[in-house]
Amino acid sequence: MSKHILVIKHGALGDVVLATGPFQAIREHHADAHITLLTTKPYAKLLQNSPYFDEIWVDIRPKLWQISDVLALRKMLRSRQFDWVYDLQTSSRSSQYFKLLKAPKPQWSGVASGCSHPHDNPNRAAMHTVERQREQLQMAGIPNVPQPNLDWLSESVDDLPVKKPYILLVPGGSAHRPAKRWPSDAYGALASYLADVDIQPVLIGAGAESGILSNITRQEP
Repeated sequence: MSKHILVIKHGALGDVVLATGPFQAIREHHADAHITLLTTKPYAKLLQNSPYFDEIWVDIRPKLWQISDVLALRKMLRSRQFDWVYDLQTSSRSSQYFKLLKAPKPQWSGVASGCSHPHDNPNRAAMHTVERQREQLQMAGIPNVPQPNLDWLSESVDDLPVKKPYILLVPGGSAHRPAKRWPSDAYGALASYLADVDIQPVLIGAGAESGILSNITRQEP
């Protein structure tokens, strides 16, 4: 009987991209297992074509007072007897999911109190995400964790108004923590440099990033 594995990764986009290395490592380590990803709606569609998961569940992240939604989440988590859970979110929320799982508890890699394979490095909060998750998986018995890889995420851009070579610039990350963002002036300087060496800079973003995108295009139309 194949094993059932649960991977938890809610977001955000940059963190999901950085987690593709751990996703690959988990898949290679459990090559014959049925691997389920628990994520949020924006990333379910993105990752459904990845080679890492057999199934994707959407977590609406209910509030504690949304009793019916919390019970629905618990029912979903208990619908399968997982052998391993790899919590790559390692948030207070995802750690609480350890309590929602039925007994016997699965092997759990993360920071949940009482879990079987805690990432107990006291300096984990100061580590870069890539190094932190690599060490977390190594402590859980997965020795080789590759760098992030998006080679599977490819579609034709022939219908788009871009010329090759081009580089995508995504300046609008960390909407809730703007201090983490690279300054728009720096993106503008980078875009100008790329244009000077005959590489087309392509800006992508949503309506919330319109101001940032405008600042950059003023420097490099």
